[in-house]
Amino acid sequence: MTSFAQVLFVSQADAEAMQPSLGTALISITDPGRPNAILQPGWSAVHRAAFDDIDPVGYPDDYDAMRAISDEQALAMARFVLATAQTCQTLVVHCRYGVSRSAGIAKAVAQAFGLPFPVAYDEANEFVYRAMRWALLEAGVARKIEG
Repeated sequence: MTSFAQVLFVSQADAEAMQPSLGTALISITDPGRPNAILQPGWSAVHRAAFDDIDPVGYPDDYDAMRAISDEQALAMARFVLATAQTCQTLVVHCRYGVSRSAGIAKAVAQAFGLPFPVAYDEANEFVYRAMRWALLEAGVARKIEG
């Protein structure tokens, strides 16, 4: 079965500066109400999502006007991951600073595909990670990788 060889997480500025090679897919995460990333041509596939860097479970009172990742957004990203894993060697995930949301997505994808993720890295958004992990299982990524 074809699968990603690597999953990277970067800042929006780094993603916008990248000259992607053939076989590279991108998940582009922006803040709601902010402009989309301006990407260089050449990405094999791009999926865009907008949600805030929040954890409404761990910190429920801190984010009244902000929007967390939804189940629908997580499932759409999981389906994108499943589809692009067939033809792409690299998945890049970006968010504004490349620290929390993108790391949560990348960590879940890396685990689902048995790829390395920095063990000591502890800044991944835990709520985003759990949502994406659930969505990957729901979309059947783990079963497809194992089988």
